[in-house]
Amino acid sequence: MNSLNNNQRKIIENMNGPILVLAGAGSGKTRVITHRIVHMIKNIGISPYNILALTFTKKAAKEMKCRILSMLMNQTDFDQITLGTFHSIFSNILRKESHWLGLKSNYTIYDRKDSENIIKQIFKDISMDISMNYKETIKKISEYKNNLYFLNKKKSINKKSKFFTKIYDSYTERCFQANALDFDDILLYTNYLFLYFPNILEKYQKKFKYVLVDEYQDTNLSQYTIIKNLVYKHKNLFVVGDDAQSIYAFRGANISNILNFHLDYKNAITFRLDQNYRSTNHIVQASNNIISFNKNQIYKKIWTNNEKGEKIKIYSATTEVEEAQYIASSILSIKKKTNFQFENFAILYRANIQSNIIEYSLKKKNIPYHIYGSISFENRKEIRDFLAYLRVIVNPNDQESLLRIIKRGNPKIGKNILCLSKKKKITVSNIIENIENYQSLLKINNKTKNRFINLINTIKKLHIHIIQENAYIIAKNVENFLLKENSKNYSHEDFKSILDNIFQYVKEQKELKNNGDTSLIGFLQSFYLEKNENINHEKNKVSLMTVHLSKGLEFSIVFIAGLEENLFPSKSSLENQFKMEEERRLFYVALTRAQKKAILTYTKYRFIWGEKKKNSPSRFIDEINTNFVDLENHKYISEKEKDKIHYLNHFNYENKDSKYLEIKKGVKVFHKDFGLGIIVELQNKNQIALIKFKKYGEKRILLKLKKLIIYS
Repeated sequence: MNSLNNNQRKIIENMNGPILVLAGAGSGKTRVITHRIVHMIKNIGISPYNILALTFTKKAAKEMKCRILSMLMNQTDFDQITLGTFHSIFSNILRKESHWLGLKSNYTIYDRKDSENIIKQIFKDISMDISMNYKETIKKISEYKNNLYFLNKKKSINKKSKFFTKIYDSYTERCFQANALDFDDILLYTNYLFLYFPNILEKYQKKFKYVLVDEYQDTNLSQYTIIKNLVYKHKNLFVVGDDAQSIYAFRGANISNILNFHLDYKNAITFRLDQNYRSTNHIVQASNNIISFNKNQIYKKIWTNNEKGEKIKIYSATTEVEEAQYIASSILSIKKKTNFQFENFAILYRANIQSNIIEYSLKKKNIPYHIYGSISFENRKEIRDFLAYLRVIVNPNDQESLLRIIKRGNPKIGKNILCLSKKKKITVSNIIENIENYQSLLKINNKTKNRFINLINTIKKLHIHIIQENAYIIAKNVENFLLKENSKNYSHEDFKSILDNIFQYVKEQKELKNNGDTSLIGFLQSFYLEKNENINHEKNKVSLMTVHLSKGLEFSIVFIAGLEENLFPSKSSLENQFKMEEERRLFYVALTRAQKKAILTYTKYRFIWGEKKKNSPSRFIDEINTNFVDLENHKYISEKEKDKIHYLNHFNYENKDSKYLEIKKGVKVFHKDFGLGIIVELQNKNQIALIKFKKYGEKRILLKLKKLIIYS
């Protein structure tokens, strides 16, 4: 506590009632949350059992746990704190209370790929062309769940298209029959639980007397509603967030949750963390410039005591190839002149498609790199096969996994079993368990029948041990079974990555007090809820990622590539102010990842999405005060300046010869590359004009190049 400043101490010591902490980028919000939890336990005497702390990433939760544990000096009841991600915490609650909702506690968590497979099958069943974009259907289902259309009569799904309702109902029914929930269901079913079973809500209201929420600006309606219900009686809600970093509207995050906090909680107190400890002054001031253009925000001005630092560099390239070559060369140049290592560099971009040409340039320069968000190992066929076995061992009703196992051996038999399942209205697992009764209908020989019997016996045998044995031991048994049954199709190397993953999980759980949760159920829950997180930097490698993935991270040197209109900001954001403001917040997030140096790049021409396009620099570049920017290579004019030239051309004539212009000292002119300026002096018999430009300072312009327009 002694290391905290007065403002931080006030935030930590204000204990009861609703509190909003507006925490700017790099302002030490994690420090405030962890110190507050320690203060509650050590100084106030609040039981850890009564504390709920919610985060959005496992990385943030892990960091908080480590800090709290070190400050509490291994206090024995620390593990009673409920601290973790929204989905992990409420998934655990659902497993305990699942029977109220007709679910079994061993439910499977379906990922995006599983959902896609189900929707594709539904499309086939209703004779609908899969090309009708099943991904859009999944996106719409997710939107409906996150916005609780089913709990709000005004937004009832019945008022929407009957066709979509049919698909949704079929999707929900298939998941329920398989005892499976998708990612959005975890929060939706928690809302069901609290709404329809007041006794359960009251149970957790009494348990969680103090609720803390990190990154509150990222909450969607489903999360917001759970929180509001939990704190309804005691109102002891402590939220930390930054509306300027709200960038997840596309997945349901609602910025109004933080903007309207005082409307939801009338007696709320607001504190501000406005000192940036991360970045140089130039970066902090430039970030303030950018976000000031948003109207929909809570005003705050971030400041820092850090060094002034280098100005933000802007580099304009002719093509994306030149841009990538510049980035690669700059990394080597900076590394040679400084003590920075490759892991101190990050290259951020708006769209994944931008990474290809950057990768190529890095490879040519022998620069090691790691791409975050690329196709992960669990999407490999062999790994998904392996995971299917693990999931069926835990949940024998998991039809999606069982069908994958069957189709892997024989796609035709898998299809026949599925057809029989629909015709007889019985589950796939029921058919496999009683395969002898359906052998003639399926037209399978004794060898295939015996293979199914062996499969079911193995699953049942391992299912018995899912509580007693840890996840790694069961996984090794599955590997042995697969290598024995399919010795020609698989090798140990096919499964090594997932086995290493399981081994690491069990190792970490054993290091926790009371040995944590080493079960296969625990592993699968952790894996499917947190598999898309970027938990650690790759050592001595440059990091490549989209700006969305960079949130919560920081790097010494950051390149932001592709700062062009229609790319960043994206073309879709031009539709309305709300989307444009989110896009500006996204750029704000990108810039505030940088600690020491930020370099912005854009191209005049870019081959992207199958065509070559001529570009204008992003409007975000013009929104940075020139005092904080190195404009040496920023030569292309903005759309705003182009519009001005177009306007001037209606009222002035172009410079065809210097003698036709009223060239004299003090005349205002417009140059197509340098913008507005004023003639300071004529030199070399009036052939050269010394002009002081608003953005670029003094330049000598040869008049015969015909690039000046008189500005009247």
